[in-house]
Amino acid sequence: MVVRTLPNAKITLSYPLWACDFDPHDANQLVVGGGGGAGRHGVGNKMTLLKLSSDGSREIENAGETELSGQEDSVATIAVGARRDSTSSTSKTVFAGINAAPDECKKGKSRHFRVFGLAQPARSAKNSGVTFSETARETLFASTDADTFQRRLRLSQPFEKLENNAAAAAAASSSQLGAVSTGFAQQSQIAIFDAPAAGPQRWKSRGRLQIPNEAMDLDVVQTGPDTYQLAYCDDYEIFTVDISRTDVSEPRCVYTLTSNDGPKARPSFKSIRYLSPGFVFAVANSPAGKGVLLHGYRLPEKDQERARLAVVKTLPKSVSRSTGLAVRNLAPPSSVQDKQGDSQYVIAVSGQDNSISLYTLEYKSTLNIDLLVDLAPFAKIDSVHPQAITGLSFSTSPKGPKPAANLELKLASVSLGQTAVVHSIPLKKYVDKKAAPRKGGPPRPARYVVAIPSQGESHLSLIIVTAAICLLMALIGQTFMEAKGISQPVLGTNRFLPESWTVPFRVVPREGSVLKQTTFDDLLTTVTPAEHEKIIVRHDDTGEIGPDGLPQLKAHVHDEELHGPAKPWDELETREQHLWRQRLKKTGHWVEDMGETVFKGVLFGEIGGAIGAMVGEAL
Repeated sequence: MVVRTLPNAKITLSYPLWACDFDPHDANQLVVGGGGGAGRHGVGNKMTLLKLSSDGSREIENAGETELSGQEDSVATIAVGARRDSTSSTSKTVFAGINAAPDECKKGKSRHFRVFGLAQPARSAKNSGVTFSETARETLFASTDADTFQRRLRLSQPFEKLENNAAAAAAASSSQLGAVSTGFAQQSQIAIFDAPAAGPQRWKSRGRLQIPNEAMDLDVVQTGPDTYQLAYCDDYEIFTVDISRTDVSEPRCVYTLTSNDGPKARPSFKSIRYLSPGFVFAVANSPAGKGVLLHGYRLPEKDQERARLAVVKTLPKSVSRSTGLAVRNLAPPSSVQDKQGDSQYVIAVSGQDNSISLYTLEYKSTLNIDLLVDLAPFAKIDSVHPQAITGLSFSTSPKGPKPAANLELKLASVSLGQTAVVHSIPLKKYVDKKAAPRKGGPPRPARYVVAIPSQGESHLSLIIVTAAICLLMALIGQTFMEAKGISQPVLGTNRFLPESWTVPFRVVPREGSVLKQTTFDDLLTTVTPAEHEKIIVRHDDTGEIGPDGLPQLKAHVHDEELHGPAKPWDELETREQHLWRQRLKKTGHWVEDMGETVFKGVLFGEIGGAIGAMVGEAL
């Protein structure tokens, strides 16, 4: 994959960022959110509206932000709703996931689902201030578990227009459907809600699903005037749920990941997105950080059928784990009644090395046959952020006639390092010359594609050269083995070689190297406390991710103001002890035979909130 430098703009805010989403009607407005969570650590919880320059200067400005309660958790998820009147940019609806204060969570009263109105004055107004106002906070999950938080939030993509018929008019009050899923819940759930585009209507719950395993990711697509489909993945399976105005079906498993090398070698799903009502795209991580798989699936049309793999690709070996996914259709249908035609999709995958890999995927539609072809890379952006990437979002694709200078797709990414970066991907108009022109009819339709050429599959010349090199190496190897008596004569080349070259030699086996593991005691010896001081084991403040996909562990002399609250082993809750045991096992610091006495006298930092979510995902 070619490493490229794309035009970009960067801004550093005052808090770690966990989520971002573009305004679906304005590619120059981006909402971000995050924070330090609950506690007296001096890092606030905030949401910010960022504005990108439209004059080509590649600048980002902080247009306004809101300071949220420091007693509650940070902003974990964000989605910006569509507006009925897309020409009006003075108000927006922002949906967010924010866990309540720890005391409220322990009472089972976490009103995690928040709705904000984002108002900004018209361009002609004298006042240029942007205001966030909370309009709703509710509990969508039927759970009183103190550890439950809102892990995922997705809205269905809005259509450009609604057809003038009765069915569309009936659906006009709820042009988007949203879904949220639990994290760390004893009983995993997915809650579904209507997201009105505008007017006096408020969001409305459409029910909830009890699912056996936690959803790693989910997405929603509109399939009719008032019908939708939800897709979600847990570690190893993909499920779909059909949703109508009056009914929500039970989840149906349509695909299960398997491995020929046994269950321990089986990859696990990380992310999933709809391409169209008939296809989904998923990212899976191989175990032990051994690589990232990109899969496109054709969804079944009948209940008895299973999804089928349509395209497969593997990320470069330098990317051992994926941390996020974003997908954008460059030629979406303008209404729900229209069929998806030929189109190009842009796919972004973030990795544990703070890189972003960019791919294009072609969607071909001929008669009643739809195909996914040519999943190919066109750029890899290295070291996008100083710390782990936590969110990705594409702007909506351009519509209508635009000057060539403005043909671009924006990709936003945010990180724990308080940075937001927006890259610009150049686009161009494309006319399919293979399409037969209609006599007396309109010209061939034009659509947008990425202007940077993708790296296609290997060409014939490369295959021939590679095959020739392999054949030459095989001949040299066989000649060498015959000369040294390792192999029976096949080529008979010994008679042409000097006698000194044909003396057999004895092969001495080489001893394998022994890898040294760092134990829990080794970790403690990195610090030397005084007589009355205690050691704390906690995750690194920088958020740096190790090769195993987990935040790195550090030992320190405990300072409550610097490190926050900590507890000895016996005072940890059962869930916290379980997470710490699994965390230490994962990196080889501890095994069952050591017992828990090695933990005596040591303080342990908090493993909840955002860090807990990252550890839980990696485990």
